[in-house]
Amino acid sequence: MHCPIMVYVRIVLTTLLTITCLLGDNSVELTQHPLLKALADNATHALIGAFTGIAFAVQFHDRTSNLLGWFLIFTCFAVSSLIDVDHFIEARSWYLEDATNLQRRPFLHCSSVIFLLLTFYLCTASLNYFKTSLILGELLCAFITHHTRDAVRRGYWFCPFGHTGRVSNIGYIVIVNLTPHLVAYIHSICRSGPLQRFLGQYIKMSDNYRIGSEGYRYMNV
Repeated sequence: MHCPIMVYVRIVLTTLLTITCLLGDNSVELTQHPLLKALADNATHALIGAFTGIAFAVQFHDRTSNLLGWFLIFTCFAVSSLIDVDHFIEARSWYLEDATNLQRRPFLHCSSVIFLLLTFYLCTASLNYFKTSLILGELLCAFITHHTRDAVRRGYWFCPFGHTGRVSNIGYIVIVNLTPHLVAYIHSICRSGPLQRFLGQYIKMSDNYRIGSEGYRYMNV
């Protein structure tokens, strides 16, 4: 994608993400009905995930098919919403009242998961598993944005170390907007020449590669 167009795309996505963060949180407070409140909250997570997924995937559009691009966006959208399923799993009940009145935060809301995903993301990006690394990148975006939005009220939960302080509203919006670009930047670092030459001294690469548009080698998995 040409640089001027990419700038416009980033401006539009940043605007949409910011508006979604602001309006989504306000919409949750408009009703006291438990079901409507839960739906508004989860829909906001899903929309933030969708726009974040687009912001991440568009940076690889010249190296992915349309099908893969849409799959990546859908992955971030769906996971951002489905993370909240752990409330019902933790409650061992499908009743909303049980799921929203837990004594502790459920397991998928442990932000230590982000570091586990980041480790796999770094490994797959560095070792040329291109498609797998992009899927993990979208999962990273989904978990970071979901946990950051929750951190406005409760802070991050890094088990077994405990909770951080609450994230400010401005900090939340900044982190959400920066996340897809930082995750993509990490990918570019993993694919950089110096790092690849360093890894090449210790890892014998398979012949099952194809040359990407920027001269990099990517496994087609």
